[in-house]
Amino acid sequence: MDSLQIPATATTPEIQLDQQTGHLAVRGISDEEDALGFYFPVLQWMDTYVQNPADNTVLDIQLKYFNTASAKALFELIKRLKTAQKTGKLVEVNWFYNAKDPVLKEDIEQFRDLLSVPINVTPS
Repeated sequence: MDSLQIPATATTPEIQLDQQTGHLAVRGISDEEDALGFYFPVLQWMDTYVQNPADNTVLDIQLKYFNTASAKALFELIKRLKTAQKTGKLVEVNWFYNAKDPVLKEDIEQFRDLLSVPINVTPS
C-alpha cells in the first residue's frame, strides 16, 4: 500500500498518510465546500489501511479552521480508526488547537465524546 500525500491549498489541508509508520496527519485549513469530495480518497485510503494497520497508528490533526462539511468528513476519518482498534492495534489521535479558540476546543471535545477512539485535545 502506498502512502498518500496531498498538498495544502488555500481551502484544503495538507494530508500525509504513511502506512509503513502508521503516522497520519491533517494540517492547515479545511474550508472546502465539497469536503466529502476532497476527503473521498483519504477515506478510501483509510478503508484499506485499517484492514492491516501498523502496530501503532497516530493521527495528528492541526487545523486552524474547519467548516461543517469538513467536520463530517473528519468524523468519518476518525471513525474508521475503530476498525484498527478492533484488530488489537494501538490507535491515538492528537488534535491540536489554538489555545485562544475555546469554541474550537469544544468542537473537538464533542468529537471525543461521540467516538470511542482516544483523542488528545492539546493547545498549541
